Formats: sequence, structure tokens, C-alpha cells
Amino acid sequence: MNEHFDPRVTPWQIEESEFYELESFDGQMRFLLQYAVLAPSGHNTQPWSFRIVKDGVEVFADYERRLPVIDPTDRELLMSVGAAIMNFRIAAAHFGFDTSVMYDPRPEEQTAVALISAVETCSPDGSLTPLFGAISKRRTNRALFDAEPIEPQALSHLCEVIDRFPETLRLILPQDKNRVAGMVEESARVRMARPAFRAEIADWIRADDGQHSDGISSEALGVPHVLAAGATWFLRQFDFGEWQAPRDRRLAESASALILVTGDDERVPLIRAGEAMERLLLTITDVGLQYSFLNHPAAVKGMRERIGDLAGASQPAQLLIRIGFAPPVEQPMPRRDLASVIARTE
Repeated sequence: MNEHFDPRVTPWQIEESEFYELESFDGQMRFLLQYAVLAPSGHNTQPWSFRIVKDGVEVFADYERRLPVIDPTDRELLMSVGAAIMNFRIAAAHFGFDTSVMYDPRPEEQTAVALISAVETCSPDGSLTPLFGAISKRRTNRALFDAEPIEPQALSHLCEVIDRFPETLRLILPQDKNRVAGMVEESARVRMARPAFRAEIADWIRADDGQHSDGISSEALGVPHVLAAGATWFLRQFDFGEWQAPRDRRLAESASALILVTGDDERVPLIRAGEAMERLLLTITDVGLQYSFLNHPAAVKGMRERIGDLAGASQPAQLLIRIGFAPPVEQPMPRRDLASVIARTE
């Protein structure tokens, strides 16, 4: 491991061979958690922590890293935790463990949201192991896509994931894409008009200086490093909706496919929706496609119901994912040092 910790490099450079030198269960679980923390999260807040126990790993939602304006009911926070759980399970399967998840529905914030049990096996879950290589390659790509049809074999892989979670992943029909793009524009304009919303976004924009271990690097949003400080000031002071909303519409229109993530607004269903979402994102990565989120419609009252009805969803809309082709994002977002998210062992 590098002596100097670079939050945009070190966490993503995991040497697989080191796992086979580990003799303790605790050490093995720590190693697998390196993959868990590479999961996506709202504005890269990384709202999770873990405790290694004798049977596996307890998973906690870190509510101190919540987004009270952008995500007031912690829906995206809990789905982010679900994504981390899925990464852990995929890595565990790759290294020869069978995992199962026991969820805790109690609302108390200090309680673990789940326990991942891990047992060595000669036959790990064959639906998880193929996704292992995509964990360190996954990137959220905020560029325009080319709107070209998805190649049949890649589309088949995506449809397999959708078919596995038919209540959670809803494909937007091609003829409805423009209607959804209109919803994206309208809801983006509503949210960007709120000063508190813009201020919270600004709070999580980071200069690309190699010093920050969370948040969204300014260059990922198309803002040069030298302008980052000024951009966050302008974002706090002025309504960018008239510029951002049409741009978000173009992002939706440029997609080759749109998928709505749905789930009941409770702790366990949201975590499980996040697990299904991460399977989808890793599959997208594995077949050479790109993705990003367009979450505004699922966060605006009235719009949320409209997009859910359009997708034929039986559960509330939670996230909108766009999929397509674009040059890949090379540099990942930063991550916190693993030691900062692992609590003491029992």
C-alpha cells in the first residue's frame, strides 16, 4: 500500500494478492470493506460505517453525513448504504465467501441497519462474482451521451438485472423518453430555485487539490480548478435553474436508456433498492456503458408520482438513471481512509 494516502488514487488501487496472505477473519473482512467503500453515494457523502464482528460485518448508516435539504428523508442515504453492502457481497463472493444479509428495520439511528454474515465456501454466488472487476472501474459520468441504441448483447445483460428486480428497476419506454426529459427539466428548475438546495450542493463541491476525501470534485461538474471557489459562491447567490434545467433535459435526451429505481419509503426497502441499483450500475460498467443520475423528478412532490405512473411502478420513485455511450471517466471520486469508517471490533 502507498505510504502517502491520496484519496483519489489509493483507495482504488487494491492489490488482490494481499488477501491470500491474511490469516485472520478480521483481516479478511477489513480487506473486503475496501471494496464496499467504493460504492456510489449522494454527492459522494459516503454515509456509512462498519463494525467487524465474529460472524461478519455490521453496517451502519452515518446520519452525520446526511443531506437534510437535498435528501430530507434519507432515501438516497439508505440506498447508498445498500450499494456498499452489494459491493461487499460481490467482493466476498470473488474471494470465496457466501454472504447473507439480515436487516434491522428499527428507526433508531445508532443501531446497525444490517448484518452481513460471511462464511467460506467452495461455491460462491455465481450471479455476483462476474461483477467484481467492475467495482473499481465504476464511475458516474456527467457528460452528454450519444443517444445511440445499445448493442443487443449489452442490452441483454441489462435486461437480466431488470428481470431479477422487476419491482425495483423499471425501464422507461423509448417513446416516453421526451416526456421524462421534460419532467427532469421542470423538477430541476423547481429545486434549483431554492437557495438552501443550492447551498447544500455548494457545501459538497471540492477543489481538485488531492486534499479532500469526500464530496464531488469540481472538474467532474465541468468547473476548472481555478474557478471552483468562485463557482460555489455564485451557486449560493444565484438561481442557476434557467441554465441547469435545460442542460439536465439534454442529459436525459442524450441517454440510450432511462431506468427508474423504485422502492417503499422505509429503511429496509430503501437499502435493498440500493443493492439492486448497484448491481445495475456494475453491470452497466461491465458491458462498457456509462451512466449518471437525474434524481430531480423523484424528489419533487407531484413529479414523483407522475414519473412513477409513467414507468408503471407499483412503488414510489427513488432515483432516475440514464445509460449510454460517452468517453469514460478516468479519475474516480475521492474516498475516505478505510480506518475512518471502521468501528472497533467486538
